[in-house]
Amino acid sequence: MRDFSVLSDVEFEELVGDLLGAEHNTLVERFAAGADGGIDLRWTTPEGQHIAQCKHYHRSSFAQLLTSAKKEAQKVQKLKPVRYFFITTFDLSVSQKDRLHEIFKSWMKAPGDVLGGRDIDALITKHADVEHRHAKLWITTGMQLFWATHADIAHRSEALRQRIEKSMPRYVVSPGYQSARDVLATHNVCLISGPPGIGKTALAQMLLAEHITLGYEPIEVSADINEAWTSLRRDTPQIFFYDDFLGEITFAERLPKNEDRRLSDIIEKFSAPGSGKKLILTTREYILRDAKLNYERLSNLDSRYHFVLELKAYNKADKAQILYNHLWHSDVGRECLREIARGGYKHIINHRSYNPRLIEYCTGKAFDTESPGYPKRFKEILDHPETIWKVAFEKHLTLEQQLLLNILCTFPRDAHIERLQEAHAALCDDLSVVSTESSFREALDVLEGTFISIHKDAERNTVIRHLNPSVTEFSLTRIAADRRITDAVVRSAPFFDQLSELFSYGRGGSLFRRGNTSLMATLTRNKDNFQQAMTRTLDSRSLNQIEVQLGDTSTTFMIDSPDSLERRVRFCLEVDLKWGIDSALLQEAVNFLIMRWRTDVGDKAAAEQTLQALTQHPIEEALLNAAHDALHAALESNLKDTDDWYYYTAHLSEYDGIQLDSLPDLASQFEDFMDRHLLEGDTPYNLDEMKSLADTFGLDGLSERIEEVLHENYEPDDEYEPNGSRLHEDEDRGSDEYIADLFDRLGE
Repeated sequence: MRDFSVLSDVEFEELVGDLLGAEHNTLVERFAAGADGGIDLRWTTPEGQHIAQCKHYHRSSFAQLLTSAKKEAQKVQKLKPVRYFFITTFDLSVSQKDRLHEIFKSWMKAPGDVLGGRDIDALITKHADVEHRHAKLWITTGMQLFWATHADIAHRSEALRQRIEKSMPRYVVSPGYQSARDVLATHNVCLISGPPGIGKTALAQMLLAEHITLGYEPIEVSADINEAWTSLRRDTPQIFFYDDFLGEITFAERLPKNEDRRLSDIIEKFSAPGSGKKLILTTREYILRDAKLNYERLSNLDSRYHFVLELKAYNKADKAQILYNHLWHSDVGRECLREIARGGYKHIINHRSYNPRLIEYCTGKAFDTESPGYPKRFKEILDHPETIWKVAFEKHLTLEQQLLLNILCTFPRDAHIERLQEAHAALCDDLSVVSTESSFREALDVLEGTFISIHKDAERNTVIRHLNPSVTEFSLTRIAADRRITDAVVRSAPFFDQLSELFSYGRGGSLFRRGNTSLMATLTRNKDNFQQAMTRTLDSRSLNQIEVQLGDTSTTFMIDSPDSLERRVRFCLEVDLKWGIDSALLQEAVNFLIMRWRTDVGDKAAAEQTLQALTQHPIEEALLNAAHDALHAALESNLKDTDDWYYYTAHLSEYDGIQLDSLPDLASQFEDFMDRHLLEGDTPYNLDEMKSLADTFGLDGLSERIEEVLHENYEPDDEYEPNGSRLHEDEDRGSDEYIADLFDRLGE
C-alpha cells in the first residue's frame, strides 16, 4: 500500500477529490480548508447530491476514528445527501469497515462506500494520471520501489535516503519546484542558489527523489567534483547531488586549483543531449556571486546554459502551507496548536524573518511545543534567530557536550566518529573535564537532531556533522568569544587539519568577507601557541582520508587524501605571510613534500598549485629548486592518462618556459598515447583540452581525429518527463480567508 503519511490532511483531500472525480467522471467540488460542516467534497448526479468526508488518520487508532465518525453522523443527518462516502487512510479490516458502515448506513448503498487505505490505493492504481498530479505521493511510492529493487544502491545511499524521506512530508510543492524541473530537464544541470535557510536543499532533495523514481542512481558528492567523475557509469542513468558545493560559511579555498575546470567539464558533458546524467548543485547566493567573480568558467557556463535558479522569498500562500505542513506532521501539543489556530499563525507567516529552517526548528523536539504561549515563543525566535542555539546550548548541555559541539568546528564537514572522539577527549583532558567513551556516546545522543546529524558515509563509517551551517556559525562564535576555549582547542588538537580549518573560518578580507574576525583576533593574540601546535601535528594523520582497495582482494584500508601534504605546505605559507613562522617549520614541511614528490606525486593539481605558491614565497632558492626538480621528474615519469599529460605539459610551459612544438619526440609520444585511447573507445572528460594540446604540438591529424569524436551524435534522452506535477489550484490560497480556514483545522 502506498505511504499516505507523506501527505497532510489538506493534500489528502485534494488527492481524494481528484480520484472521485476520475472514478465518477464528474467535477467534484472542494471547499475552504476550515470547519466543513460534514462536507469535504461534493458532487451532483441525476440522483441528487453526493458528499464525501475525508479522515487522514495515519497516526491514530481505530477507536479514535470511530469516535470521529459518530460525530460526523450528526452532521450528515442535517445534510441528508443521496449518497455519502467516508474515506480514510486507515487500513481497515472487514469488521472495522462494517462498523463504520453501520454508523452511516442510512446514506450509503453498501459497506463499499467506506473506503480505507487499500481502497484508495486501488483507485490510484486505476487512475494513474491522478497520482502524477500529486508529486509527493508518486515520488515517495516510486522511491520505495526503487530502493526495494536496488538494495545495493539503497545500502550505499542510506544517509541520503533518510534525509529525503524525513523532509518529504513537510515539503510544499511551489512554483520554484516546477522552475527547477524545467531547468534540469532542459540542461541536465541545475544550480540552486539563495539565502541561508530558504529551502535550497529541500528543493534539491525533491528533484533527487523524482529522478530516483524515474530510475536514476543517486550519487551524493561531498568533497569535490572528482567524486562525480570517479562514480560515472557509462550505461546507467545517474543523478549527482553536490550540496553547498562552494562551502557553507565562506568561499575560502573551496575550489582547489583546476576544480573549476573539472566542474565546468562535467557540466559540459552532462549538458550534452542523451548524456543520461543529471547534476544538482546548491550554494548560498553571496558565495556564488564571489565565485563567479573569481572563476570565469562558472560565469561563462551560466551565461551559455542559464542553469542557475535563484530561490527568492516565498509568497504568502507558500508560507502558510509550509508552516501548516510542519505543524501537521509534528508533535506540537494540542493547546499550542489551538493558539496557532486562534491567530498565532499571523505573527509567523507575516514576519520579515520567516524562514523554513526556523519553522523546522520551532516545530521540532528541541523547542518548547507544549507550554502555553507557543506563538509568542515562536515569534521571539523569528525576532532573534541567533537565540535558537544559545538557549539550548547554555541551559541544556553539559560542558562536555558543549566542547563536543565546539571541537566539531575544527573538522571537515563530515567527521569520522573515531577521530572526533580522539580530538574531543584531548580537549576535555586539557580543560580537566571528565570524559569517557560512555559519556561521549551519550553526548552524541543528546546533540543528535538538534545540533548534529549522524549517518554512514559511502564506506559505511559513522560520521558526524553539524545539523546545518547556522549551527557551525554559532559554535564558531562561541569559540571566538572564549579565549580559554580557543587556546585549549589549539593546544590540544591532535590533527594538523583542525588548525587549518579553524584558521580558514577566522580569515577575513574582501574575498572572504564573512570570515569570523573575532576568531582571527583571538588566534592572533596567541599565535605562538598556534605555531607550536602546527609543529607538533605536522606529520599527523589527515582528516580527509579515503578508502583504497588492496590489489584484487576485498581488503580495504584508509589512507590520507592525495593532496593532504600539499595543503599543509600551502597553509604554512599562508600563516607565514599572516604572522611569520619559524623557518625551521617551513623548511621541514617543504622537505616532507620533496620526499613525497620523489616517490609518489600524489594529486598533481595540488602539487602544481603548491609549487606555484612556493615560487611566490620568499624561501631559500636551493629549497625551491629541489622542489621543482622533484615535481618535474615525477610528472615526466608518470604519463598514464590525459590528466597526466595536461599537468606535465602545463608544467613545461608555465615553469620551464618550453615551447611544446619544439619537442617532436614528446609530440610523437602524445600522439601514440591518444591514438590508443581513441582506438579503445575511451573518451576522457577533458577531450577539449587534449585537442588544444594536439594543436599546440602541431599534430593536425590527431586534432582532426579528436574533433570527430567530439562531434559524435548523441541519442536523445527520453527517460525524463518534465510534466505531471500539479502545483497550486486556481483558488486564491494566499487570501486571508483561506489561510484562516486552513489553520482553523488545527484548533479542532
